Amino acid sequence: MSVLVLLLAAASQAPGDLTVIRGGRLVTLAGPDIEKGTLILEGGKIRKLGGPDLAAPTGAEVIELPASSRVLPGFVDAHSHLGSSYEVEESTESITTEVKAVEAFTSRHREVREALGSGVTTVALAPGSGNLIGGWIGVVKLNGARYDRALYRDSVALKGSLTEDALRRDREPTSRAGATRMLRDFLDGWKRSSHPFFVAASTASEIHAALEAAGEGVRVVLVGGREGGSLAEEIRLRTRGVAFGPLTVNDRRSILETPGRLARAGIPVAFVTDAPRTSEELLRVSAAFAVKHGMEPSAALRALTTVPAGFLGLDTRVGSLEEGKDADVVVWSGDPLALPSSVDLVVVGGRVTWRKERK
Repeated sequence: MSVLVLLLAAASQAPGDLTVIRGGRLVTLAGPDIEKGTLILEGGKIRKLGGPDLAAPTGAEVIELPASSRVLPGFVDAHSHLGSSYEVEESTESITTEVKAVEAFTSRHREVREALGSGVTTVALAPGSGNLIGGWIGVVKLNGARYDRALYRDSVALKGSLTEDALRRDREPTSRAGATRMLRDFLDGWKRSSHPFFVAASTASEIHAALEAAGEGVRVVLVGGREGGSLAEEIRLRTRGVAFGPLTVNDRRSILETPGRLARAGIPVAFVTDAPRTSEELLRVSAAFAVKHGMEPSAALRALTTVPAGFLGLDTRVGSLEEGKDADVVVWSGDPLALPSSVDLVVVGGRVTWRKERK
């Protein structure tokens, strides 16, 4: 029986049914890969994983894969506007801590379906970068369900910006100096918070200003960081890491080399898309480009999974294949960092939510 026929059969399962995926390489991101591995999913969680000798429980739906398949945790996009068409900014004010980006999310938007086909299962929805303090980043699961069931957490981090978009003629701040001062004043009271602070800063001057404004005691994640290579040591010492990207074929070589440079300096790097400005497919493409320009493949895979999960405080639930974690699993036809590879099957919360169409 072909893999596609088996995938079609699995798609009819009810949520929470016992499912076994076996035969491909399990890329766990928590330990060594498991060749011809077996993954047992039950009740929306990963019940057990092991090698080919791990027996399938009685009554389980079994999905047999070719040995060339790669089974990975679903990718995590730590900064996106997916399904919200950028309707997440209050342009008349500079500080809008009451805004929650998830409230603009449409779970049935076509972008969501396309994202699943790119292997993305968890998305952090962020306010735009047009406000000094834009509001709260929340998290949704791309589980094909209505909004209340897709919503994972409505506030995991606060989003700010020191980009040109945050400077306006009709309201403060109007200058980089003014923005830095206002952000410093705000963050002086934020240091007591346990939530991380994501700040959009891409150029070297924006990054330097963001680090100066944050000072000590703020859990900063830089968003963008495209010119961060020249400030790698300072970024390593003063941030939690960089949510980087997306990368495209039009980027300068120095930009394409930056993720690898940051990772080699010991800085956690997560790739992000800023969707829908760019497709969620660019999450994987960014990783592939970075590998081509010097980033270690293992670091690139972590930048799609474990690192963004850690930035969002979700690393006990998503980002790797481990017993007890959410059953968010993607079956690839081959190495996901090889661009000819494609997604065969997506499972979110133990339920098949996307499959390759039969030709």
